[in-house]
Amino acid sequence: MSEIKKNTNNKVHSRLGHFFYSLGAVPSALPYNMISASFVFFYVTIRHLDLALSGWVWVIYGIWNAINDPLIGFYMDKKKTKWGRRVPYIVVGTIPLTIGFIFLWWVPYSSSEQIFIFLHALLMLFIFDLGFTLCMTGWSALYTEMYEDEGERATVVAIKDTIAFISSFIGIMIPPMIADALGWELTGVLIGITIPITMLLSLLGSKERKEYQIDEPLPIFTAFKETFKNKPFIIITLTYTLLDYCFGLTIMVLPLYAKFILDVDDALVGVAAAGVAVGILISIPFWRHIYANKGPKYGLLLAMIIFSLGIWPLFLIEDFIILIFVTIFPGFGAAGMLMTEPAISTAIDYDELITKKRREASYNGILTLIARLSLVFSGITLIIVGLLTGFDSEAETQSEKALLGLKILVGFVPLLGGVLGILVFKFFPINHKAFIQQQQQLKILHKERIGRLEKERS
Repeated sequence: MSEIKKNTNNKVHSRLGHFFYSLGAVPSALPYNMISASFVFFYVTIRHLDLALSGWVWVIYGIWNAINDPLIGFYMDKKKTKWGRRVPYIVVGTIPLTIGFIFLWWVPYSSSEQIFIFLHALLMLFIFDLGFTLCMTGWSALYTEMYEDEGERATVVAIKDTIAFISSFIGIMIPPMIADALGWELTGVLIGITIPITMLLSLLGSKERKEYQIDEPLPIFTAFKETFKNKPFIIITLTYTLLDYCFGLTIMVLPLYAKFILDVDDALVGVAAAGVAVGILISIPFWRHIYANKGPKYGLLLAMIIFSLGIWPLFLIEDFIILIFVTIFPGFGAAGMLMTEPAISTAIDYDELITKKRREASYNGILTLIARLSLVFSGITLIIVGLLTGFDSEAETQSEKALLGLKILVGFVPLLGGVLGILVFKFFPINHKAFIQQQQQLKILHKERIGRLEKERS
């Protein structure tokens, strides 16, 4: 840790620096989770877009994610500007990120104009995602680049994930309440203005390391080839995809579950996630300790086991208060499941020992390529459920078959994703001992880079 401080800006490694950097978790989590939780509810029950068409939005959006994210990540690692490889893209990306989000909730079409509602939603998601990819690929890359010590990584993850969790559940629970009073259009504006403010404030705690910019990047095909040869990365990516699918689909469908099964008022459908939020927030100190002292493999496996044991009872619950209490336990596991950065960073560090290059943005792009298949899976799941159960987007009550479909979506589908995640991630090859050895080797490599950088300057 002391060597890292000597080689980079000290303020980055202060508590204030940790906090400022972690503010990037607000635009990472708040708008994204509002979309995840409220998109289907808003477009299906408010704008009356057919549930199957809503599913197709997610399928196409997921494919778009899979194409653009790795290309932007590779370009970001390759293209060096006088301002750096990360910060300029973060600044520029805040513009489409904000615009796409705000106008996603401004739909100037009637319910009879289904194709125009569909195309509007798709276009705004594409614009939003372009900005999200530019900002979050750069911001996530800075985490691995700036923080190398396992203890500091765990500390920063705890801070930024606390901010992310709070932001996530504000995005999940609060928008329906605001929309009930002010309308969805103004709700989009109020949430949207937080994006550029917090994204740019995060740069006060960020510092690019110039010694990582002196190496020539790998050619694009070689870069992809080396990435897919990285076993730890492939395992954590597949695990991340399964977790994103099971947790994301649960959050997406929970408002419909609350409205049609629990008979909750529209303004309160987001509160159905309150138990998960409580479980996550009270468990953060526990997971910070586990990840810092036991390593990412132990921590993530334990989290998936807790989540899987706790999520299936949602299939049986038909009372709002009981739902909140029961979901505290899977929420406890969800907190550890969402702390995937230590495992991802470990896999990226492993690549540096092989290629002798830092390629955080490329890895985050390819991670998104595979992980965003979860959106495709979610979309396909919605299409299947909509077609098989006869879910009616314009009805105030649903058939027994449609209600059964909603119960399966929030109970058994997340359980399946969690169990599969456990089976995949148990093959992650870097345990706590191997991580310590890996970081010692990296310190030697980084000293060599700093020596080369000082020679170039002299």
